[in-house]
Amino acid sequence: MPDIDTVHVIIPDYDGWDQTKACLQALHHSTYEAWHAIVVDHGPSDVTANGLRATYPAVTRVSGGAELWWTGATNLGIRWAIGHGATHVMLLNNDCYVAPDTIQRLVAHMQQAEDAIIAPMQNDHATRQVLYDTANACFLLGFTTFITPRAAMKQPSQETLSPTKLILGGRGVLIPATVFERIGLFDEEALPHYYADHDFYLRARQQSVPLLTALDTHVYVDNRKTTLARRLGTLSFAKFRTTLSSRRSHRNLRDLNSLFKKHYPIKGLHHVGVALNLMRYVVIYLCKRISYLLFARPG
Repeated sequence: MPDIDTVHVIIPDYDGWDQTKACLQALHHSTYEAWHAIVVDHGPSDVTANGLRATYPAVTRVSGGAELWWTGATNLGIRWAIGHGATHVMLLNNDCYVAPDTIQRLVAHMQQAEDAIIAPMQNDHATRQVLYDTANACFLLGFTTFITPRAAMKQPSQETLSPTKLILGGRGVLIPATVFERIGLFDEEALPHYYADHDFYLRARQQSVPLLTALDTHVYVDNRKTTLARRLGTLSFAKFRTTLSSRRSHRNLRDLNSLFKKHYPIKGLHHVGVALNLMRYVVIYLCKRISYLLFARPG
């Protein structure tokens, strides 16, 4: 495997300059100096473009249309990076902030794990608590994501690279360019926003690409605005219904159906998985909504 020189960091931005600026500030504290940020600016305003010119003129800005969503914007950045000679790219949502030693440690691990995809540990930005160690999917029972915490999270361990069945999102994951050559880019047609990451990593696994979590690295996630389908108890029934249709919700049925159709283990029966997922979501919503109305609502 060739030595890693410059890590190209892909940061999609949709009128989120404040978060992107904080994301870039964290990168500039990195102990690994050979990185180059590519901000894919696909929002309708000039706020990010003006902010980059004024604050981070060395950052590459790639312009895209608002119709790209996350998947198209990420692919645009990957194409730019590979077209300019990138051997490794890091996917970094603009609400994610890498610890100073994260890139350096990921690069060191990548030198040992040929053609693997390596993700850092995800921590909550506010509390610093670990969000997850490893994940899986169980489409047969309607689970797109099944969090499976390990004992290594609770006890000191010498293990630094830990295999996982699924990586969640573009949160500091380091990917060799050769992986894109093998399996293609993210599916921006079937999955324009949510679940394109699930599909990509599942396809990678099918092609025997190792998925690893580096337990000695950290990215801090500000997940307050990640999806409409959060803090379920506070959502009115009308807003809850919106989460089933809006592309800004990871519970929207179009993207769920597309993902299950691609990965459900029994061909032709993917609607069963979608229905199971939906039923569980409705039950969780009702329980949390009732609890909020009875015990947590202000006043």
